[in-house]
Amino acid sequence: VKFAGSKGMSDRLHFVSLGQGQGENAKKIMDQSKKAGDWVLLQNCHLSKSFMPELEKQVMGFSAAHVTINQSFRLWLTSMPVDFFPIPVLQNAVKLTLEPPRGLKNNMKRSLAEVDTLEVFASPDDDPNAPVFPTCSKLHAYKKLVYSLCFFHACIQERQKFGPLGWNVKYEFNDTDMEVSLQWLKMFLDEEEQVPWQALHYMIGEINYGGRVTDSWDRRTLQCILQQYYLPAVLKDEYSYSPSGTYTSPPSDANIQQVRAFVDALPMHDDPEAFGMHETANIRFQLQESNALLTTVLFLQPRATSASTGGPTALTPEKIVAQKAAEIESELPQILEVQEAGPHTFRLMANGLPYSLSTVLSHEIVRYNDLLRAMQSSLKDLQKALQGLTVLSDSLDKMLTSFMNDEVPQNWAAVGYPSLKPLASWVRDLIQRVGFIRNWLRKGDPSCYWISGLFYPHGFITGVLQGYSRQHNIPVDTLGFNFAVLDVQHDSIQKPPHSGVYVWGLFADSCRWNKEKGVIDDCLPGEMYSGMPVIHVLPIPDHKVPENHYVCPLYKTTVRKGQLSSLGQSTNFVLAVELPSDKPTSFWIQRGAALVCALDD
Repeated sequence: VKFAGSKGMSDRLHFVSLGQGQGENAKKIMDQSKKAGDWVLLQNCHLSKSFMPELEKQVMGFSAAHVTINQSFRLWLTSMPVDFFPIPVLQNAVKLTLEPPRGLKNNMKRSLAEVDTLEVFASPDDDPNAPVFPTCSKLHAYKKLVYSLCFFHACIQERQKFGPLGWNVKYEFNDTDMEVSLQWLKMFLDEEEQVPWQALHYMIGEINYGGRVTDSWDRRTLQCILQQYYLPAVLKDEYSYSPSGTYTSPPSDANIQQVRAFVDALPMHDDPEAFGMHETANIRFQLQESNALLTTVLFLQPRATSASTGGPTALTPEKIVAQKAAEIESELPQILEVQEAGPHTFRLMANGLPYSLSTVLSHEIVRYNDLLRAMQSSLKDLQKALQGLTVLSDSLDKMLTSFMNDEVPQNWAAVGYPSLKPLASWVRDLIQRVGFIRNWLRKGDPSCYWISGLFYPHGFITGVLQGYSRQHNIPVDTLGFNFAVLDVQHDSIQKPPHSGVYVWGLFADSCRWNKEKGVIDDCLPGEMYSGMPVIHVLPIPDHKVPENHYVCPLYKTTVRKGQLSSLGQSTNFVLAVELPSDKPTSFWIQRGAALVCALDD
């Protein structure tokens, strides 16, 4: 829009926000603008997939001999990266990419450039005619809070590089969020005698920025970070945004040149402590970058059709896949049969009601059997196709590619449990999971449950609550969980607890269990995950979170992201585990501390 204004085209710039039903309107405006020499901006092309073929046809028609186009006509397009955007349009266009800068320093420089810095930071000594806060009555507070808002904006954007440690879901925070927050900040400071901290937290954290946040645990993180930047202590010059004192705010009497020099002096490479994270977060970031690069290289790798060396006895990729398929088929566990059940597996409670965990077991058997049958069928079909006995269908071809890349085939993942493991580790894990379910089926309730080996741990948690509710005749919606971390390993437990269940198989992410102190503690250097001891999960009525406990989310996988369920929670989330801590809750929230059921290897 600014560029159009500089070229005198502000009144001749036509906007069309593409979406449902806007295709014909966009086509009509383009036809009129080609004759009149106006500019057309088609926004959000990624939201109008059905219009893309027509857009390609229109753009390709610009070069036709019979088409007359005014020399002043320009077509502008905006889109997110999508695979259906027409390639010919890209090839015939001048392309501009807008990405947020990397690093707190560069983010701060851009944020301050978007702010009316001459109004905020100017002083009469720089320019006698420069306005100094003409619309805000609290000069000192406004300067400090504007700088804090810019730092907060940079921090929440830069946290995304740490993947699930930063945010469970990637959010597109943009300059509009900061501009609206600045307007609210001005209004509140003008209308209130004191700085309304609570109102600022709500408007900025819950509405402006929080309106984009769909995950409830991310919303907790956002509010926690905001409270670090918007509190009374931030009005002091000596306030530091990081424990090391590296990141502070400029003096309240600084002019614009001094503020720019202050930001230029910030470190080029950000230490994780600037985000409240442990130093191992950098390892996660570097692994994430490396994996993304290797995944791209693997995707671009051409498929080998024959052995490059070794003569006629060398194994082709098809033979390697055939051997791997035969090996997996030979190791595959047998289908779980209800007839294998022991005498005490499916039982009734003393009051005659069915035992809830027996129902959980029957559901687990059905799910694992569906996966095993899908694997048996597809492995047979793949081996026949590689022998030339049947046609290699599209699904089998994708399965072949997955085997060569040591990835879990999509047709297995569609009926399987969430997992990030490579194929070889995934198969070993599946064998162990089915073995656990088979032992449960044959021997009855285990003394300690391997919660990570369950297909659907949500159902297990619900079953524990229902079992306690039926046993004690208490409404299930009044129950909560109490958690006690035991200083024992699962193989040393011989008897189940009198009430509740023992669970094992969890891993601490961005924290660890300190058995000497009996609290969660910081990671050891270079340690990203650590195993958790056995946890006693006990339902109790009218439960309240104890003091000095961190409410730690438990996820199925380390990616943490899932689909948003009807209950407003991610499908990857299992439950909140309360762990004792000698540090404030905000410390662990900024760390991104969580528990996970399964690792990636």
